[in-house]
Amino acid sequence: MVEEIKQNDQINSPNNFDQWVLYGFLAIAVALPLALSRITFDQFDIAKILSLRILTLIIVVFWIAKMLSQKKHQIRWSKLDFFVLAFLVLGFISTITSIHIPTSIHGKYKRFEGLLTFLNYGILYFLALQTFTSFSRLSKLSKTLTIAGGVVAFYGVLQYVGVDIFSWATLPFEERRSFSTFGNPDLLAGFIVILVPIALAEFLKARKAKSNILMGSIAFVTVACLITAFTRSGWVGTFTATVAFAILSFREILSNKKKVAFVVAAFILVFTAVAIYSSSHGQSTMNLIERLKSTTKITEGSAGNRLEIWKAGIKMIKARPILGLGPDTYRLGSEHYETLKYVKMGAGKTVADNAHNYVIQLAAGVGIPATAIFIIFFIGVVVTSLRYSLKLKADDRLTYVGLISAAIGYAVHLIFGVSVSGSTGIFWIIIGALVAASPIVKTSQVSQSRRHEMLLRVAVIIFSLVSLISAYYAVSMYIGDMYHVRAIKSANAGDLQSAINNYERAISLYQNGRFYIDYGICLERSGTQLNDRSLVEKAVAIYSAGRDFEPNEGDHYVFLGGALSKLITSPQDPLLEKAVGVLKNGIRVRPYNYPSHIILGDLLSFQGKYGDAIKHYDIALTVNPSDTSVIKRMAKVYEQDGKKDKAKKYYEKLLALTPDDQEAKDALARLVSGK
Repeated sequence: MVEEIKQNDQINSPNNFDQWVLYGFLAIAVALPLALSRITFDQFDIAKILSLRILTLIIVVFWIAKMLSQKKHQIRWSKLDFFVLAFLVLGFISTITSIHIPTSIHGKYKRFEGLLTFLNYGILYFLALQTFTSFSRLSKLSKTLTIAGGVVAFYGVLQYVGVDIFSWATLPFEERRSFSTFGNPDLLAGFIVILVPIALAEFLKARKAKSNILMGSIAFVTVACLITAFTRSGWVGTFTATVAFAILSFREILSNKKKVAFVVAAFILVFTAVAIYSSSHGQSTMNLIERLKSTTKITEGSAGNRLEIWKAGIKMIKARPILGLGPDTYRLGSEHYETLKYVKMGAGKTVADNAHNYVIQLAAGVGIPATAIFIIFFIGVVVTSLRYSLKLKADDRLTYVGLISAAIGYAVHLIFGVSVSGSTGIFWIIIGALVAASPIVKTSQVSQSRRHEMLLRVAVIIFSLVSLISAYYAVSMYIGDMYHVRAIKSANAGDLQSAINNYERAISLYQNGRFYIDYGICLERSGTQLNDRSLVEKAVAIYSAGRDFEPNEGDHYVFLGGALSKLITSPQDPLLEKAVGVLKNGIRVRPYNYPSHIILGDLLSFQGKYGDAIKHYDIALTVNPSDTSVIKRMAKVYEQDGKKDKAKKYYEKLLALTPDDQEAKDALARLVSGK
């Protein structure tokens, strides 16, 4: 079978354009893992999606040029392609019926896995099918991923030992935890899962001393980075990938015992060193042994948190099982369907923007049928590849098995992790390459069939439009985010007019809820500091525009209601009823919207509607029982309502938490004395 592919390769000798298509894929293999940006607010994912879409466009251009330069057009295809097509068609329909079409088209800010990204994945799969026609090409892909991945892993290890070439703002995770060029340990882990079996394959294939040193070093730092990311989904995915690789390449492993011993020794060395160091220097997340133990505690900590996120996802699926809520709308859906237990875990301050389970994520987004089609497609790829791998020998087998194991491991990782373009784009290329090299692929001569020629023209038009539109919006979003960060810097420097100009430009280029909220905060803060009512009024207008653009996002109602409350002058002010209405609508969108209940309680109390205010404060305290500001509010409103016993109860509770609160002491003394 290997000989058949090689003969096929010689018969269809690639022209220069075909070679450039291959180079385009190799460029993606380098750019996606390494891309980051220091001039945008999102410093990681937006750079990766820009790289993905620009390079996809370039590949499409070279492929079209290749087709135009050939007299006889050949298209390589397989029956599995129809599953990809069906998945994309259902994704398109889901986007049309989405709860928020703009998000479903472009994806959520900082994730970008909307319809355009799915279509990019589909194009890459199809063109990979045309491109990876030999094992020499598969080997080039494998080597390129290994070398680029080695840079990513090395940077991650440097971060763990306290060396970083960049300075970062406050990180939303533990200090010195490896995140490399992905911005988050969980996201880095997904790529490392892909890298490990491919790096192992390249190390086992190495013959020359330089290659052995290079690939051995990469294997070593990859194992080290996997450990120092402290990500359990990465560990589970890598374990699965490694077991698959060991089983499928058993013969090759037996003939490379010294190299296998090196890898095992490297793992033991790094594991032991990190375990000893982290036992005395790390908190629970950064304590390697404790982190491993926590893997089995599925109802506690972050694992318990994920279970609650999944419950919300299941509710979303039940609400719209056929077409889902729309691609990448998980955050918008989770706000409405989140469980009280989940909200309490985060004290009302967190929102799940991802399911941390790709099956639930897809089913909630594009529906059960599309998700089932994707799963069947992936199983088909794996089964086909596994069968074919048994017929391969030596280096070709190692290359192929490394890619199969990478795909399997990443799929397992996605059951507990997050899909991002930096890793999932690579995943789709690998899948396309695996199918491309397998015997299930058929070659059709387009010139011999008018129907095939018409289909080719349609494909060329669709690929051109999708890749061009995707690249255009990627550039627009990237530049918009550049203006976004400039606006933030201008606001921090006190240059309000420059901040306003930059925010306006950012929103004109890339309309999304985050920009509206940040713009409104800038205006509201400046208006409060300068005692300028007009600026607060402008903030209200911006918050309103954000709410109208993204009505399913609860934060817009919080900020709009809060800004309106600053403009209210009396209980009779019409703005008071408007603010109350806004916050009530926000609670309909997100029933456990913690700040909305607090602000609404304040406004109702101001109106003298103490009973209604108490209901909302009570919900807030159900979410976060130790919030002293709400406890104080509850005490005051009970006192105003003449319910002194209950007021005393809350003042006593407040003093138990904050014994030095003089206001509470005075109020309690007043209530006790009966004055």
